[in-house]
Amino acid sequence: MERFRLRVRHEPKRGHIWELHLFPAYPHRQLREADARVLGSSATPEAMLWLRQIAEPFLLRAEAPEPLAAEQFGPAAAPRWLRPEDGMRLALAFSAARWLVTPRQRRLFREGLEELPSEVVLYWFTLCFYGYRPAAGRAALRTLFTHEEPEEGSAARSIARKRQHEPESELNLFSSSAVNGAEKV
Repeated sequence: MERFRLRVRHEPKRGHIWELHLFPAYPHRQLREADARVLGSSATPEAMLWLRQIAEPFLLRAEAPEPLAAEQFGPAAAPRWLRPEDGMRLALAFSAARWLVTPRQRRLFREGLEELPSEVVLYWFTLCFYGYRPAAGRAALRTLFTHEEPEEGSAARSIARKRQHEPESELNLFSSSAVNGAEKV
């Protein structure tokens, strides 16, 4: 099975960069850095803070070298190998980090991601990273978690307000005065 590795590296111009790598499973071969696929990376401070909060429980359950708190995880710390399900959840978070701009959107996405059962996480991961249209899958996941239906009462009130603002004296296509005016010409 694939393995997920989370690391933080430092570049002089960009600062700290969080990266999540996917290493494919080759049964009779050692893992090589060249085999890794970058599933997500982030260098913006707001996104990194949000990803740090999401990664906290995953880092505390890391497989190797040892569990570590998210505050201590930085460029000096060794990369952490994550459990497969934790890696998939974190990959979905990395895929949405760029697009979630308000704290409310981030909170809704995180809550939705935490509530997903394991089988559904596997489905969305497959759709977003191996599917026919991965960008559409990622957009659908973001929409699923951050969309809120308007209340029934507020929708009815807005329709009533729109009807009140329409002028009644305005001619429309099927009014009798429009037909009579066309016949006179």
